[in-house]
Amino acid sequence: MLRKKRWQRLAVKRVVVTDKAELDTTSPFGSRNAKVFERLIWKMSDWRRLPQDWRRRLRKRFARRVTGPFDIIHRGMKFRLYPAENYCDRVLFGRNELPEEAEHHALLPYIKSGVVFVDIGANVGSYSTFVGTRAVGDLTLLAFEPHPRTIKKLCYNLEANDLPMDNVINAGVGPKKTVLDLWSDGGSNIGHTSMLKAGTANPKISHQVDVLPLIDVLKERNIRKIDLLKIDIEGFEDRALAPFFDKCAVDLYPTVILIEIAHQHLWERDLMEMLADRGYREVFKTQENRLMVRD
Repeated sequence: MLRKKRWQRLAVKRVVVTDKAELDTTSPFGSRNAKVFERLIWKMSDWRRLPQDWRRRLRKRFARRVTGPFDIIHRGMKFRLYPAENYCDRVLFGRNELPEEAEHHALLPYIKSGVVFVDIGANVGSYSTFVGTRAVGDLTLLAFEPHPRTIKKLCYNLEANDLPMDNVINAGVGPKKTVLDLWSDGGSNIGHTSMLKAGTANPKISHQVDVLPLIDVLKERNIRKIDLLKIDIEGFEDRALAPFFDKCAVDLYPTVILIEIAHQHLWERDLMEMLADRGYREVFKTQENRLMVRD
């Protein structure tokens, strides 16, 4: 009982309702550093040696009260994190590692000078920041993030790392220009959003967001090649990429594609077959992602 009260006293300074947590995009990076106990709480709540039920209780009773934001530098990359409301932030803050670390490192050999990177479903920018800080010379970054709160976090993180922001777009990617509902749980992981209600684990809240065809945006921005493309939009991948491949010229095909397949049961068209037909081969895979390269 005494231990419980002590933990609650330690966490009390940052007790905020998750969906009303302070969004700080104005203070200088480095002004929101975490205290030791704040990071320890999140580390313990995700400690893999603990039973999953214990970790869940720790997150619910203690860690989720410690909302942030917190500034960290991870392998030269600067992030302002809100671990109570985004899984990617939790991994960076609690585990001190990138979400999908293996996938990030699989991209390294393909990050060349003058790289053009298209990030569809950019979230808070772990991939955009990784590619941008590893790129040599000129970088063209085209990042799509439809969530109205997450886009502000993405922009802050890119600016903190001195990365270009002229092609950051607050919209999703789809077959035509329209407005759709973007679903999320509204609280503990608003980074996990989808245009499909079935693509979100616990759909509670929706926002109406703009949706744009990828090929139209490339033409408007005068982007004539894609070296790397990463797409993770929770089951909407086929609606975004299949129309693009239907219409674009071969010289606009991305050289490398990192695609999430965790929700391919929601696809209306088989993207993996489509990519194979267009000369892509699998060079790396994890349970949720495939890295495809076109020779």
